[in-house]
Formats: sequence, structure tokens, C-alpha cells
Amino acid sequence: MKLKIISVILCFTLVFIGGISVAYYNTKTFGFDENAKVFSYDDKKFSFFDYSIYYDDMNSTVEKAKKFVSDRQYILARNNI
Repeated sequence: MKLKIISVILCFTLVFIGGISVAYYNTKTFGFDENAKVFSYDDKKFSFFDYSIYYDDMNSTVEKAKKFVSDRQYILARNNI
């Protein structure tokens, strides 16, 4: 039963994101924007809808996060000898 619910939610999410993408594209092209792209990327950034994420910003965020993440790795496993 849980698998059915998860699959329905996943399908709904995919259809919802697809509908938003189509609505965005249609709105941009009807607004006389010739360069309407849902997703694009180049050497400096990638864009999703009207949001741009720059690679340099991602690198600085990762460097800041490394201060809080431990370098040591712990593995929890059962030893079967």
C-alpha cells in the first residue's frame, strides 16, 4: 500500500512540474520573449526558469559547508566473520 501511495505522489509531482514548465514556456513566448528556455547552461551558470545559479557561488557554498562536515567517515555495519 505504501508503494502505491509513493508512486501516485511521484507521478503527481512529475505531472505538476511538467505543467509548470509548459505554462512558463507559453507565458514567456506569448510575452514576446524570443529566448524562452526552461533549462539552460553555459560555462559560468545554469538557469532553471528565471533563476540562475553560478558555479562560483556553488563552490563558495561547498567550501563553507566543509567547515561543518567531518573529514572522518564512520561506517555502521555488522561484522559477520
